[in-house]
Amino acid sequence: MLGVETTTAQAAPPVEAAVDEALFRAAMTGLAKCAAVTTALGPNGPVGCTTTSLMSLSVAPPSVLLAFGAGGRTLDDLLGAGRFAVNVLSHTQGPLVRRFATGTAAQRFEGTPHAVLRGVPVLRDAAVVMTCDVAETFSAVDHVLVVGTVRHLTAAPGAPLVLVAGEPHIATPVPPAPADNLR
Repeated sequence: MLGVETTTAQAAPPVEAAVDEALFRAAMTGLAKCAAVTTALGPNGPVGCTTTSLMSLSVAPPSVLLAFGAGGRTLDDLLGAGRFAVNVLSHTQGPLVRRFATGTAAQRFEGTPHAVLRGVPVLRDAAVVMTCDVAETFSAVDHVLVVGTVRHLTAAPGAPLVLVAGEPHIATPVPPAPADNLR
């Protein structure tokens, strides 16, 4: 018949069980990730937090992407300042991971060697330091994604720190496989 549309009844897709939150957290924590501290200058002085959600976004212009829990103190001050620093921790800075994950801003910076560069606090002896201007922000689930345009970059020789299962580790390269002897 012309002009008559027919449809075939389809079964609804099966309902999948929700992913267990504890299992998801454990799986994600077990993945190696960059250990960094993001810092900014707030109205009451330097602020900062441990950051494990860091990725390069673009080379032109040099940009990074970070994720912060919505409503965090460091995020609010960072957005207010319009600029921030990403301090990728060196293999000697393991204790800073926990220090910048808990406590007040004053406690986090107490005894932590830092200087101000381009209007933001930067941690001394970090493996990589990037000062960035906030370029864009996006809301995603319960986080805010921040895109930063990198304005200054320094990189020191040596191994950066990584986190695996929430603990600091030093990444070491896997030795290459032996070459097959061709005869």
